[in-house]
Amino acid sequence: MRGGRPGLIGTVARTAVVAGTATATSRAVNKRMQQREMQKEAQAQQAAQREQQVQAVPAGTGMTQEQKLAQLKQLAELKQMGALTEEEFQQEKQKILAQ
Repeated sequence: MRGGRPGLIGTVARTAVVAGTATATSRAVNKRMQQREMQKEAQAQQAAQREQQVQAVPAGTGMTQEQKLAQLKQLAELKQMGALTEEEFQQEKQKILAQ
């Protein structure tokens, strides 16, 4: 039995562990990045749908309180998800309340 440096098999085993760990880490990072990208796309899609809904209501047309409440709830959800900034939220909220 030798002391000190590992033999060929030990070196190969260590290299395999390092390579396996690197591969697993790389896959996990890629998966997380894909999930974040999909989440951003979903938020953008929801924001676009929200904008279409706001534009679909003709200006000057009175909305019922229930419709306003539903739109405000939807707006709050978009803000909570990060799809809207505080400023955008306040602007859209004022538009809804003014109708």
